[in-house]
Amino acid sequence: MHIQLQSSVGGFDGSFVSALRKFEIVMKQQGLDPSVYVISKDRPQFTSLPFFVRPGGDGYNYTVFINGESFTVTKANDLAFLEHFEQLCAGAIYGRPEGGLWKSVRKFFARIVAWFDAPLYDRPEKK
Repeated sequence: MHIQLQSSVGGFDGSFVSALRKFEIVMKQQGLDPSVYVISKDRPQFTSLPFFVRPGGDGYNYTVFINGESFTVTKANDLAFLEHFEQLCAGAIYGRPEGGLWKSVRKFFARIVAWFDAPLYDRPEKK
């Protein structure tokens, strides 16, 4: 089975899909099951940012779901996302061979969740 692709803003780029299929072979060789991954492509929540903040345009939000866990990144296009996704997977595959692949992936998701759970500002204390 392949990584499932979903999009609310049109299809994925053809070169992205063919590159992703090649990367799935590497994933399988390293013991990852591509069928447990779902990649969703959506419009970014904040599209009215000034151009100097987003020189490549508004980009897209890419959400990756793995076994009930998920994370979202905003990238300019499909291939930029694929490069980021490959780096994350390569880090999980090659970064910590002594701890096992899924242990590394779980640590990665725990770090991401901790970042997202942190407040953006210190809340004023009520007196």
